[in-house]
Amino acid sequence: MKPGSPARLVPMPVLRGEDRERRAVAEAWLSQAATSREAAGMEWTEQGVALLTAGIVWDAVRLPYAPLGADLDRDADPDQLHRRLDELRVTGPVFCDPYRPHLYVLVPPGTDREWPRTLAPAGVECLGGTRPYIHHVGVPRLDLISPPGPYWVTLPDGTGHLTDPQHLFQVLRARGRGGEAGRDPERTAGDHMSCRPRLGERP
Repeated sequence: MKPGSPARLVPMPVLRGEDRERRAVAEAWLSQAATSREAAGMEWTEQGVALLTAGIVWDAVRLPYAPLGADLDRDADPDQLHRRLDELRVTGPVFCDPYRPHLYVLVPPGTDREWPRTLAPAGVECLGGTRPYIHHVGVPRLDLISPPGPYWVTLPDGTGHLTDPQHLFQVLRARGRGGEAGRDPERTAGDHMSCRPRLGERP
């Protein structure tokens, strides 16, 4: 949420049947990263954003729009962002802070220990729970899927499915080298993470 901005009191929609169950499962999964589930629920209700701890059930790769393509400016809408992520096969949960603007791609916990620093000049950083840097991330409520304020571009399904960090790194690295002109990011030599964190691994 933009510093100094008032809380967005957005009423939650009434869901029924499978949609309600799916939302409840996804929220329970996200809430595992909360210091207090009750406090997180109140923050989501009152502000639309809850402060959760990275490194428990996910890490978050924070990136500006530019590494995904020079055609994405700060006014890119949710549909544009979703299409680009789909084109790049970034399939896990992703939310957006349009004020900065940045995307947060959720990846397995422990990714921050292996995430290369080569993308740091482009503003890409992995936020995790490896000490001494335990990161807390403002995560939007699940019904928020468009601006104003933080919103989900790709919703979590509650199963724990996350983006493969190796694939994400290779995609970003390849596009930073002009890979959108046809380079296969999976075959980019010399740029790789030393290991692939396992789902559920904790720092």
